[in-house]
This record gives sequence, structure tokens and C-alpha cells, in this order.
Amino acid sequence: MLETKHQTELPLKSLSVFYYAWLMSVSLAVLGCGEAKPKTFKVSGMVSFVKKPLSEGTITFEDSSIGIAEALKIELNGSYSANLPEGTYGVSIQPPMVTVAATATSEGGDEFKKVGNIPVRYRSAFESKLKVKVSGDAVFDVEMVK
Repeated sequence: MLETKHQTELPLKSLSVFYYAWLMSVSLAVLGCGEAKPKTFKVSGMVSFVKKPLSEGTITFEDSSIGIAEALKIELNGSYSANLPEGTYGVSIQPPMVTVAATATSEGGDEFKKVGNIPVRYRSAFESKLKVKVSGDAVFDVEMVK
């Protein structure tokens, strides 16, 4: 039997260089250059009811045109701070969530805490009519009334 060498065989070193080049190109394709994250701006302010700062709850910013909803804890002094991309946001204020024990007539679970300092109309961005346009760093205070 006669052995022949094929001239198309690549040396092992060439194969490893080819393999690593291929691996890098596949990795870049899988990871992609990706879309750059949009620039964000600092939005901060105070949330109060009848001139008294809220000491608990959540402020939510929603912009359905860019698919963002950001819920932020309201601090004990009524302040909040967020980093949001440019957009026009509907704003709502919600009471904190509490866990309620099951009873004979209720399954229990999480529900909004019953509070008197967040009127129902502020709990939905649609109903509150609160809007903020973000195109740079901004202060947005919310003064709720009865």
C-alpha cells in the first residue's frame, strides 16, 4: 500500500490560528456590538401630600413609547431619585405593599397598604395626569392635594 500526503492538509499551527479567529468572530456575532444604552438623566424631587412629605410609597415613571416603567422607593423625607432616558413620562404614586394574612373570607397575600395621604387618582399615571418631559437633569416635585 502506498501512502500519499495531501497537499491540502494544513499544519496544526495554522488550524489553531484559524480556530481562534473563527471563535472570536462567532463570539462577536453572538455578543454583538449591541445597541448602546441610551443616555440617562438624573430626575429627582420630593413627593408630598398637602405640603407634608410622604414617608413611604413608590413613585412610578412610565413611557410606553419607549417601553420603560421605573418604580422608585420614596424615602422617609419624601425624596426620590432616578436615572431615566429621554422621554415623556406619566407619573403615579402608590402606597407601599404589605402582606396580609389569610382569613376565613380572604386568601391573604400582598396588597397596597391602606393610607390616607395618597388619593386614589394619583395611583394611576392615566388618572393622575402627572407628566414630566425628560431631556436633561431635572427636579420634578409632586404636590398631591385632596
